[in-house]
Amino acid sequence: MYISHDVVYRIFSVELVSTDAASADMELFKEISQRLFKNKVITTINIDNVETYTANGNQLSRFDIHLCNTHDPSAVRLTNVEKALQGLFDNHENYSDMQIRLN
Repeated sequence: MYISHDVVYRIFSVELVSTDAASADMELFKEISQRLFKNKVITTINIDNVETYTANGNQLSRFDIHLCNTHDPSAVRLTNVEKALQGLFDNHENYSDMQIRLN
């Protein structure tokens, strides 16, 4: 968590298992943002530390999302993020698993 201009951001790390060669997927980032906005979890999002790699025979994509809600800061919780992102893979067949953790 960090404070910037009187706004509190919570940082979450997201790790995805991909069925294809791991890559940064802008459409996936757009859908993550849309779902978090639609579910009123956030008012601001920043994505950084994007990396792709192979581990234990799996193609992985990892990135951090910095989330803020200026109207209701308490809405930015791990449970709300997980709930908003349920079913994310319905439109993204290249991914098979997702882990989200509070940084």
